[in-house]
Amino acid sequence: MTELDDLPPIVDTHGHLDDAAFDADRNAVLDAARAAGVRRFINIGYKPERWESSRALRDANPDVEIALGLHPQEAGRFDQSVERFLRRVIHELRPIAVGETGFDFARSTPSLSEQTSAFRAQLAIAEETGLPVVIHQRDAADAMKAELDRWPNLAPIVLHSFDGDESLTAWAIERGCYIGIGGLACKSASGPLRKLLTTVPPERLLLETDAPYLAPPGIKDRRNTPAHLPRIAGLLAPLWGMSVEALCRKTTSNADEVFDFDKSSRSQV
Repeated sequence: MTELDDLPPIVDTHGHLDDAAFDADRNAVLDAARAAGVRRFINIGYKPERWESSRALRDANPDVEIALGLHPQEAGRFDQSVERFLRRVIHELRPIAVGETGFDFARSTPSLSEQTSAFRAQLAIAEETGLPVVIHQRDAADAMKAELDRWPNLAPIVLHSFDGDESLTAWAIERGCYIGIGGLACKSASGPLRKLLTTVPPERLLLETDAPYLAPPGIKDRRNTPAHLPRIAGLLAPLWGMSVEALCRKTTSNADEVFDFDKSSRSQV
C-alpha cells in the first residue's frame, strides 16, 4: 500500500463538473473521485446557464455543494436584470459561496468598466449575505487588490488557482485570504510560484482541481478530474514539509472552516 492509498477525506473546493467535458461519464467521474478519497465537491456556477445545472448536480449528489456567480470573462453580459437574477438564485438556491468573480485582463474584453460593475455587485452580495467570495484573477493582481481593499468587511476571500507574485502573496497573507492550490502549481514552469507558496501558512491552503482544466503533470488524459487531487496533494505537500496525509487533513479542515458545510443549503432548505 502506498501513502496515497489511505488518505484522510479530501475536499475539491473548485471544479466545473457540469461542464460538457463530463457529459458522457459524469457519474463515473464522481465515483472515481470518491474512491480516491474525495468526500465533498464544490461546483462553481460561473454564468447564468451554469446556475441551474449546478443546482441539478447538487440535487443529484449529496456530496456536491455549489458556488454561484459571474466569471469576469462573462461580465459583458452583466446588467440589472442579470444582477436581479443572481440575487434571486442565491436567495433560493443558497450556495455556500459567491463566485467565481474578479478581474481577468488576459483579453481585451470585457472592458474594465464591465468587469468592475460585475465584480462590485457580487462583492456587495457577498458582504450582504456573509458568504465567502471565490476570486478569479488573471493578469490583474493590482486591480484586484485595489478593489478588494475597498471591501474590508467581506467574509473569507478565496483566491482560486493562486498565481501571484511576491506582492500579491504578501497581500493575501496579510488580508487572511485562503489560497487555492492545484494543477497550476504543479507544472514544471511554476517553480517561482511554488517558492512563493512556501510562505503561505498551511492554515490558509485549499485543494482544488478546476476540473476539467489544469490537469497536473503525469496525467495522460488532459481532462482534469477530482480523482487527481491525491496526486496534486502528493506533489505539493513537500513545499510545507508536510506529508500528503497531513496536507489533505489540513486543507479539508480549512475548507470546513471557510465554507461552513454544516450550515449549507442542505440544512437550510
